[in-house]
Amino acid sequence: MNAMFSLAGKIALITGASSGIGLATAKRFQEAGALVFGVDHHPTGSEGFAVLKVDVADDTALGDAFDEISRMGGGLQIVINNAGIQPLGVPFEDLTPALIRRTLEINVAAVALGHAHATRHLKRGGRILNTGSFVGLLGTPGGSIYAASKAAVIHLTRSAAVELAPRGITVNCVCPGTIRTPAVLGIANNPEIPFVEKRTPLRRLGEPEEVAAAFHFLASEEAAYITGAILPVDGGITAGWERYDLVPPGNVIAGEWRDEP
Repeated sequence: MNAMFSLAGKIALITGASSGIGLATAKRFQEAGALVFGVDHHPTGSEGFAVLKVDVADDTALGDAFDEISRMGGGLQIVINNAGIQPLGVPFEDLTPALIRRTLEINVAAVALGHAHATRHLKRGGRILNTGSFVGLLGTPGGSIYAASKAAVIHLTRSAAVELAPRGITVNCVCPGTIRTPAVLGIANNPEIPFVEKRTPLRRLGEPEEVAAAFHFLASEEAAYITGAILPVDGGITAGWERYDLVPPGNVIAGEWRDEP
């Protein structure tokens, strides 16, 4: 790994570290020299780094994990609030109190509490990084509570960036598009895949390693002057659809707008 973006000597805590984006980020951080610790509700035991089994919605358990990892590593410099659930494809009429409650517990409350616990451990120069989503940046049919939860993560990022700036702690958010993770590939005949391949400007799904690269940069010393940033890693879908079939109105004639066609 290029020494320019070295994380040597850094201690990182990553939630949702056992698969997908979290696992790819942990591996990249290790390659860059960081000592990585994970938190996950379903550790596999094959991650290649220490992972504590924790439900991030349990604040006591989450706080204990922060304390234990800080002791094991000798402190913390990087915290990534990545754990989340993804109840996409649920229209408003199918929402239930239980689904709303669990989504907000995992995707919003746990991220807010992750910030709170991070502030007890991070010193000047510390990094907090959050996993948002492209659906937190635009309206999505069937996105319902999931999209709202990721929009909340984006606003938590900005609020924390302002609040923690005097302490020299930066806070940024990466918003992945549709990524080749178990959450996406595990759905049989997932209609999201052909939609993204057709409509995303880059015409493909993203790879977890491409999202990990964004986290790596934001965790590095080279990103020390970046805080409150919301970085889409989405193949351009939040910039606009690759194709939008339109016909110019009759008022446009020979490259000019005519008030009367």
